[in-house]
Amino acid sequence: MARVLHFPQLNVSCWFDGSEMVGLDHWGYRRAQWTMKKPPADHPPVPEAIKRERERAHQEALDRIRIAAEARMMARIQATGRRQSAPDAEAV
Repeated sequence: MARVLHFPQLNVSCWFDGSEMVGLDHWGYRRAQWTMKKPPADHPPVPEAIKRERERAHQEALDRIRIAAEARMMARIQATGRRQSAPDAEAV
């Protein structure tokens, strides 16, 4: 009578009988780091080179977002300016 639900991102299948879970099956392979909620106390710190690379990538992403926002704002300003400076607007 149990129905199975598969959770592919978790590599788990669960069997339910009504609202009660009656079975659990872990399948596939997951790295241990993926399942940790907190790193262990003796976990080695991240090397400086990796930290700098992550910070650089993060800053580049923020720069791309800022540039795209500025481009959208300038396009909106130019579109508004063209509407306001139309030849018919001066005659009115």
